[in-house]
Amino acid sequence: MMRYWIGGAAMALAAGALPAPAQAGEILDRVKERGTVRCAVFDDQPGLATLGSDGSWVGFDVDYCRAFAAAIFGDPEKAEIVKMNFAQSFPALQSGEVDVANMAITYTLGRDAEQGYDFVGPTLYNGMGFMVHKELGITRAEQLDGATICLTAGTLLDAYLSDWFGARNMTYQVVAVEQSTQRYQMYEAGRCDVVTTELPLLAARRSRMQNPDAHVILEETFIKSHMGPLIVETDPQWSNVMRWTHYALINAEEYGISQANIDEVAKSTQAPDVRRFLGLEEGLGAKIGLHDGFAADIVRAVGNYNDIWERNFGMSSALKLPRGMNALAQDGGLQWAPTWR
Repeated sequence: MMRYWIGGAAMALAAGALPAPAQAGEILDRVKERGTVRCAVFDDQPGLATLGSDGSWVGFDVDYCRAFAAAIFGDPEKAEIVKMNFAQSFPALQSGEVDVANMAITYTLGRDAEQGYDFVGPTLYNGMGFMVHKELGITRAEQLDGATICLTAGTLLDAYLSDWFGARNMTYQVVAVEQSTQRYQMYEAGRCDVVTTELPLLAARRSRMQNPDAHVILEETFIKSHMGPLIVETDPQWSNVMRWTHYALINAEEYGISQANIDEVAKSTQAPDVRRFLGLEEGLGAKIGLHDGFAADIVRAVGNYNDIWERNFGMSSALKLPRGMNALAQDGGLQWAPTWR
């Protein structure tokens, strides 16, 4: 079972301070010496990270941590889960208390250029969405003219909504709340027509409502959001390990290789690109400090990107989110990976 603990020592560091410079390979060496990769995750966020009924961690961000562990050690159980809140994750990265923050953190210019962080992915292409009461019969965002929205008034989200509605000559009315969590309670009680936040979080909230089927998440989004694991940018080798773990998940799906069929494919394939991917020839792992079969170990541990999506967000999960923007580029989405060579 994956180990997990609650971080705390890193809170002494200022969240805006730049990470100390690191030599290339320093973080990977530290992780290998420790024998685990430490990942910060949200505590009890359905779809992203929750404790399962058997006491083990499950979720999209947890699966990515297990993929990192499989890439480095060949063993997904070498993932060490550290539950934290959003504010704790930044100083924890800076101090080295954790190696990666798997918390669906939004990629922004400031975090990239000023705060010394690097982003993996995007593992999730996302955006702010609308959830409405099914009984209203609303199926498109353009039907929200005149709607009431439970909202913490005066926030940046209020400004974004004003821009979105104004650009379409539409109006909305704010049902003001003092705390963000209250808006979901008021929405479920019928005090407003609409509640809004990022799509996976909306789906998580819906899954915990008294009657999830009574609520519809519209397909349209506003305010684009590129999300993914966060690492310090001072060690290029570590960035490569994290990034190519993500690409391995995407490439596996592009090749049609899943957790269910990887052993069969490995025995039968004669395709040079697939054999390179699986580490059967022209080993590439050493280029980034990993073993040649690291991509195959990732797929055996957690599957491909679609496997991860379906069990955590997809129609067979409690959240029931369509792939949407996160479909492969060849299927009309945005997820793709560079050449495996």
